[in-house]
Amino acid sequence: MLSMDGAVSFLIAEDDALVGRVLVRALSRHGRAELVTTLEEARSALKTHSYSAVVVDMGLPDGSGLDVIADARANDPGVSALIVSGHVDQHRLAAAHHLGVAFLLKPVDTREIGVFAARTRSRTRARNERTAALVALWAVEYDLTAAEASLLDLAAHGAQRSRLHELRGVAPSTVKKQIQFLLNKTGDSSFEAAVSRLLRAVLEKS
Repeated sequence: MLSMDGAVSFLIAEDDALVGRVLVRALSRHGRAELVTTLEEARSALKTHSYSAVVVDMGLPDGSGLDVIADARANDPGVSALIVSGHVDQHRLAAAHHLGVAFLLKPVDTREIGVFAARTRSRTRARNERTAALVALWAVEYDLTAAEASLLDLAAHGAQRSRLHELRGVAPSTVKKQIQFLLNKTGDSSFEAAVSRLLRAVLEKS
């Protein structure tokens, strides 16, 4: 998901210890890099943190890196993704093409990783600008208060709903009321649906 301060973060799903260290070292030069070694660990990480991009091995001990990409994009359809694999065949290339992601063969070329990271940073900055503009547009279109627009902006940048009251410095009950007022104005069925609609609109403008 998006980063409010323009920083980028990478989730790396790779079960080869050596390749994992190389990826962490290369990506840490550009932002926060977190390494997991299984699909289960990746899914757990995606439930608690937001990431600008995912870098995945095609084959994980308990599943496929493609599942990591699918889960990440279920949260944010604009998440950048890169597949790294020790093997290439028509099926894997077709899968990468279908997802619209880059594909790199092992051994990993750290220069190519750097190019991917730079592109991710540039895309994150641009998406932050588009998100801010769209939240401002929604504020006018739906007559949102500053507090309601702020909640929408925070969630679009990956803030967990359970933490919104902390980030806003108000009581949980206040956030609950503000979200209900927001939904009454936008007509969305849930706060998550509103955020998802906003993120899709941001992606369409990219």
